[in-house]
Amino acid sequence: MDKAQPLLVNKDLYIPRVDFREFTLDNGLRVVLSRNERIPSVAVNCTYHVGSKDEEPGQSGLAHLFEHLLFEGTANTKNGEFDLLLQERGGESNAYTSTDVTSYYVVIPSNQLEFALWLDSDRMAGFGIDQKSLDIQKDVVLEEKMTIYDNTPYGSLEEESSKRLFNGSRYSNMIIGSADDIKNATLGEIRKFWERYYRASNAVLSITGDIDYNKTEDLVRKYYGEFDRKDKPAKPAFDEIISNGAEMVEIYDNVQLPATFHFFRLPKMGSKENYAMKVISSILSDGDSSRLYKDLVIENIASEIETSVYEMEDVSMFSLFSYGYAGKDTREMEFVIDRTLDDLAEGRFTEEEISKVKNKIETTFSTRRHSIIGLADKLSSLKIFYDDVDLINTEIKYYLNTTADDLVDTVRRFLDRSRRVVLNYLPNL
Repeated sequence: MDKAQPLLVNKDLYIPRVDFREFTLDNGLRVVLSRNERIPSVAVNCTYHVGSKDEEPGQSGLAHLFEHLLFEGTANTKNGEFDLLLQERGGESNAYTSTDVTSYYVVIPSNQLEFALWLDSDRMAGFGIDQKSLDIQKDVVLEEKMTIYDNTPYGSLEEESSKRLFNGSRYSNMIIGSADDIKNATLGEIRKFWERYYRASNAVLSITGDIDYNKTEDLVRKYYGEFDRKDKPAKPAFDEIISNGAEMVEIYDNVQLPATFHFFRLPKMGSKENYAMKVISSILSDGDSSRLYKDLVIENIASEIETSVYEMEDVSMFSLFSYGYAGKDTREMEFVIDRTLDDLAEGRFTEEEISKVKNKIETTFSTRRHSIIGLADKLSSLKIFYDDVDLINTEIKYYLNTTADDLVDTVRRFLDRSRRVVLNYLPNL
């Protein structure tokens, strides 16, 4: 294996291009359209460039709370009407909040596209949230926090890892926020948040599915084109992360199985090293033939393993999770994990592992256009973070050009034990 040559290149590879059209309205709204006439539906995705990292001190969870509120009231819809109006026309909606963006989508039969655009644009048209809606959604979010985080095994993992790995930066806050900040959020703060971030210049609208490009552009201009142009809001400066070196913490919790969670900081999204790290992540945990599955699960040292690369606008994270068996601690799992990462740092990759990763990448890119929801979300993200929608077609080259030297260098630089955070969860004594 030539360590300086690309590992994943396939000269016979053919992946159909994703066709798209993009334009920008006078008010700054960026729009991406992609047609797939084989699916008799459309997905409308509107992503706003605001997430939990943009929250002011004392307002943690505001971005996520606001996501909930925009289903409660808009300029022309009242409490609970948003989803009801969609359902009457065979549509559905959902949303998510991340550290960097808040994204809303609607899926609806293609003959109802105009209605979907009217409904989505209404979120931008005017502030329709009242105190009753705010009180209701505060309770909903607090219940969500209680259910998913406070009363769930390993539920404190996000908070415990983020505050250590991203110490000193806005990325150290939980997306859902603290209970006190949620309870204390005021209608005035909510309105200021909407005025600052929910403007055309801070959003990307992506529409995919069974559409006609010209007619869809006309509809977009009809429903979004009259909004005032306001400058894109300035983003808070990225606070330098205060590194405390390696941290290993034991947490006794209401868990049945011991587990070890390893976290490593990575560069910001789109960095060359992150593409290499995704290849490494696949080698480690993707499928029954993966390195950690064979070394931990098949050997009955762990019951389950998982790795992932989570990219964010200013910094990213690699995580490695391993769940053990009742009555044991985490030491044997930790030993095998360290040994496996040491092997990768020495360049011990097999041809079989590389071939499997290549096949997975090719499949992923070949099927991207099959999900109109996923495609719309991806197109919005590419426009917001890279201002390059054609990455939907060209991004694969960054994976295929990865070399063995890239993998070794990435493991050595970023999976260094002196830089990691390890959280070991153990059953309460």
